[in-house]
Amino acid sequence: MQALVALGYRPVPLSGRPDEKVVDIGIQRTLDAIRDRRGDVILASHDGDFAAGVTGLLDAGRKVGLLGFPEFNNSGYWTLQGRGLQIFDLEVDTAAFDILLPRVRIIPLDEFDPVAFL
Repeated sequence: MQALVALGYRPVPLSGRPDEKVVDIGIQRTLDAIRDRRGDVILASHDGDFAAGVTGLLDAGRKVGLLGFPEFNNSGYWTLQGRGLQIFDLEVDTAAFDILLPRVRIIPLDEFDPVAFL
C-alpha cells in the first residue's frame, strides 16, 4: 500500500462483511459513479460481474475498453463489442511485456507473423 502511495496512486482500502464480494461491489459502485462523469473508461478485468456496469456506461454513450487477456474474458463481454466495447489484449495491444508470454491465443491470419514463431 505504501509503495502505491509513493508512486502517486491513491489506494482505496475497502472492508465489508464476510458474505460480501467487497472488491466487486467497490468496482461496480465506481462504474456506476463514473457514468455521471465525462471521459473514457478502461476496465482491467475478465470478471463478468461488471458486465452490467459496462453496459450502463455504453448505454450512456461512453467509450469503454476492457483490458486483459481476451481468452479469459467472460463471454458476456464479447456480445458487448457490437455495442461499442473495445477489447484490448494486455500483451499484444499494450506491449506491456518484454517477452512473449506462454499463452495460446487465436491469431487472425492478417496479423500472423511467422517470424515471431521461428
